Amino acid sequence: RLLAEHRCLAEAMYYEARGEGIEGQEAVAEVVIHRLRDRNFPKTICGVVYQGAGHPGCQFSWTCNGELRRAKVRYAWNEAQVLAAKIMTGQIHLNDITEDAINFHAVNVSPEWADHMLRTVQIGNHVFYRWAPRTRPS
Repeated sequence: RLLAEHRCLAEAMYYEARGEGIEGQEAVAEVVIHRLRDRNFPKTICGVVYQGAGHPGCQFSWTCNGELRRAKVRYAWNEAQVLAAKIMTGQIHLNDITEDAINFHAVNVSPEWADHMLRTVQIGNHVFYRWAPRTRPS
């Protein structure tokens, strides 16, 4: 199971941020980890990454759009695997650069869910979001 979890984290970082450098890949990893801790998401890395895969509403587009069937760029894939291993073993500590983000999107898209969340930060070509604070009626 640990090997599967490692692969799922590496895949998320590779497919979402392979061109974004280490900071971008760590930001994606943070979102996966934040989702693990959120009651609205599955409780395993693979569960988070592949939530909704093969169905409308997949959480990560590459799990539904056929990108998984394409050959990976060897260098970038190796880099993502090493980084995922270091994160999972604690050699690299994630420092919440996304400010508790549980969602993100590329800068060139505008998903409707973004209007209902609090924007936290932009890292590379991705914009990150966390839940908006709930307001209580007076």
